[in-house]
Amino acid sequence: MTAIKNVIPEKNIILLSPHFDDAPLTYGGYLDSMARADLLKDKRIRMVIIFSRSNYQARDDKGNKDTSLARIQYATGVRLLEDMTCLDALLGRGNYKYELMAERECVLRQKGWKPGEKFEFPWGDQSAFDSEDREIFGRIKAYAWEWLACPDTALLVPLGVKEHIDHIIVRDAVMEMRAEMEARASASVYFGEDQPYTGLASGDDWRTARRFLEKWRAEPLDYDIDAEKKKTLIFECYPTQVEESYGEGILNRARELKGAERLYRAGS
Repeated sequence: MTAIKNVIPEKNIILLSPHFDDAPLTYGGYLDSMARADLLKDKRIRMVIIFSRSNYQARDDKGNKDTSLARIQYATGVRLLEDMTCLDALLGRGNYKYELMAERECVLRQKGWKPGEKFEFPWGDQSAFDSEDREIFGRIKAYAWEWLACPDTALLVPLGVKEHIDHIIVRDAVMEMRAEMEARASASVYFGEDQPYTGLASGDDWRTARRFLEKWRAEPLDYDIDAEKKKTLIFECYPTQVEESYGEGILNRARELKGAERLYRAGS
């Protein structure tokens, strides 16, 4: 195990969250452990929510086909407030910067669900991108130059286990820009084990993820967390998003890691 204070040595932390709930799901254990150790005062935390135009509500198949402005206003407003409530609980109100990029999430783009999974999400690697996906990819890649150029900065990116298409768009856009920037990229990149995907992943899912980690010479960092607290917070703060499988995913992975959460630091 890595001591929590040593997991991310950089002073500035930029968390790229594909959707409103992804930062607490992926990094909630880290943020909670840092808060309990009174170490957050030493960090500057910036949340960037990429796909912040949403029409998604769990257990509402009919509504999720509604792409009207009224539905987007409703779902986006609810999700925004749920997310800020959770981040306030983890970090304290006013102790983080919160940004929205206003891209349209996968459900609003009417992506179909991946069949045979315990919860709803659309699969897609770059071979599955349509024209709108590629446009979004290009915009995120352009912004990635700014994030990657920041000194003394940790840029936290989803690992993309099970290849949710929105997570893959964010991850690959950042890493493509990093490769193009070469030595001009100052920020350190960390991949987060996106939940609940990681805790419900198959052997094939992990083989795909490990190939990606090997490509970027990423090294794992494990640190102790309170997994039950993380699960409880997610279920309390995101009532319109969570399904029972979310709790299963969070606790499964924590048990596999003997009570830990894991980040991967990309090699230079």
